[in-house]
This record gives sequence, structure tokens and C-alpha cells, in this order.
Amino acid sequence: MKQRISKLLAVVLAMVMLATVGSLFAFEVGEETQKKNGLNYLIIGDSIAAGYGMHPNNGNPDDLGNQFTLHHGELVDGTYPKIVSEALGATTTVNTARESFTTTNYLRMIDHEYDVEMTYPQNYYERFLSECTSIMPKVLGGFSDLPVLKENMVRYIQEADVITIGIGNNDTFTAALLGPVFRTLYYAYGMAGQVPLTMLKGHLNAVTSVDQLVEMAGGYSDIFTELARRVVVYEKNYDRLIQDILAINPDVKLYYVGMYNTFADVQPADSDIVVQFRNQGDVLSAELKDYVARRSPYANRVHYVNVGHVEVWPSVPVDNIMFYMTFLIHCHPDYTGHQQIAKKILRAMKADGVY
Repeated sequence: MKQRISKLLAVVLAMVMLATVGSLFAFEVGEETQKKNGLNYLIIGDSIAAGYGMHPNNGNPDDLGNQFTLHHGELVDGTYPKIVSEALGATTTVNTARESFTTTNYLRMIDHEYDVEMTYPQNYYERFLSECTSIMPKVLGGFSDLPVLKENMVRYIQEADVITIGIGNNDTFTAALLGPVFRTLYYAYGMAGQVPLTMLKGHLNAVTSVDQLVEMAGGYSDIFTELARRVVVYEKNYDRLIQDILAINPDVKLYYVGMYNTFADVQPADSDIVVQFRNQGDVLSAELKDYVARRSPYANRVHYVNVGHVEVWPSVPVDNIMFYMTFLIHCHPDYTGHQQIAKKILRAMKADGVY
């Protein structure tokens, strides 16, 4: 019964998400890739580390085959995880990065208390968001990929010598940008569905304060106010994720892959949309850098990798309707962009004596 309800909600959400994102996956589960010798390398991340957009047809990134490809752990040629893995001569490389993943997805896999907390009414929306970001792996993967990840994630962390963490954009910018879509879905399907799902898990909690009621109902003003709110949630989740990782493996070396500005090269540069989003992108990148490298209680334990400007797949101008149809591809690194990221990561690892 529980699985039927979950599948039904997932299918409904998937129909909308597919229309928004327009992505299918390559049917390939390859979390563990064996190499000759060296360290055990674990990748935690989202679509960038997963390799989204890296299957252009004759150099055309907008090819439907490229847009309709999601990944399930394989190391994609030309991506920074594969470049770093080969440079390290890693004994084992495990890529747990998935398209649309957030810190919440990882916390729900490795932190039982966090997963229980997601059943509290004030956290219904956060849990709903995490379900949205795992829709396509669940539905299109026959509900098989994520359970495998969840079952093995703690072991992957235990066995890792080096972990790169490249996650945060979906927690912040994507969640804010698609806030109206997510909220509409939440009010129409998600909020009511959280109660029976919570009951099935045996963790039903009553709303006991006005603040909890407000949190349960969500709320949305404008994109940049929502972005500021998402950043606060992300930084809290980030600290908890690092805390959990270190509790599992106190000796692992951690590298945080910084965020780049996806609007840095979008044209026309003086467009109001481009100016506002480019400025907010700079603010967001600087905020996360300052938090991870300086203000987080784990700042001295995590090596922040400043990737700076990263080349992405070139897009048509923002005043062309095709910009919005294909931007999902064009906010991701191209081959040069992945090489730029890998170079910065390897430089940081070399400074630590890892590489």
C-alpha cells in the first residue's frame, strides 16, 4: 500500500517534472568503477558530477538524445569525476551523483534521525522537495536505483579515502527558481499526501504551534527572497552532512567543489534578466564560499575548491525563446568546463599531498 501511494505521487510529479526538465536516463547502473591502484574516491554531487549534458550528437548539445539522458553512477567521458579518478589512479571510484540531487537526498540516505525529522509537519515541504528531486530515478529506474544507493551509501563513505562534494545549486537557485512550480504541486498533491505517508512510517506528529503551521503550509514571495531562505536551509544541511560524513569516516579527506555563475556569459549581457540573475549568481557563489571556507564549523576540515569561471555549453541569447527550452543543458559545463573544474580539484589535492 505504501509503495503504491509513493508510486502514484511519484508518477503525478514526474509528469510535470518531465515537462519542465525534459530528461530521461541512460539505463546503466555503475556505482563502483575499478581502477589499477591508489585511493578510494567517492563523488557526492548533482547533475554536474553525474555528467548531464555530456552526450552531444556531432557537437550539438541540444540534441534530444543529450537532453533526455540521466545517469546512474557511470563515470561519463570528459567529466571532472572521471578526469580526477584517472589522475589519482583510484583503486575504486564510486559516483553517487545524480541529476537534481540535493543535500536532503544524501541526508535521508545516511542520517536516520534526519529522515524521521522530515516526517514532522513543519518539514513536510522539505521532504516533498526531496521527493521531487528523486522523481526521475525512482519512476524511470523502476524504483531500483535510489534503494541501492541508500543501502550502500554509508559503506561508500566508510571506504573512501577522498570525497569531492559538489552539491548546492539545486538546494538554492533551482529550488528558488522553480519555487512556484514546486509550491503549486505541493498544495495540489504533496501536502495532503504527506500525512498518510507519514502515518505509514509510524511517525505522525501533530502541529502544535502557529510557526509549525506556517512552515507546513510553506509560502512564497519572490524568487530572491526565496533564494535567501533556501541558502539558510542549505547551510544548515551542509553542516549536518559534513558532520555525518565525519562521524562515519573521521579520516577522510573532503573537497568542496565551489559554485560557478551559470549566467556569466549569457547574452545580451545588459538584459534585465541576465543582469539580475548574473548578480545574484555572484552573490550566491560568494556567500557559499564564505560559509564553507570560513564560517562553517567544519571550515578547517573541508578544503574549499574555488572553481572560478567555468565554461558552459554556449546558449542562444536570452531573448530567443529557445533559450528557455534548452537552458538546462547550457547551465552545465562543456568538456572544457569539466577540465577546468578537474584542474582546480587536482591542484587542491596536490597541495594536500593526495595527488
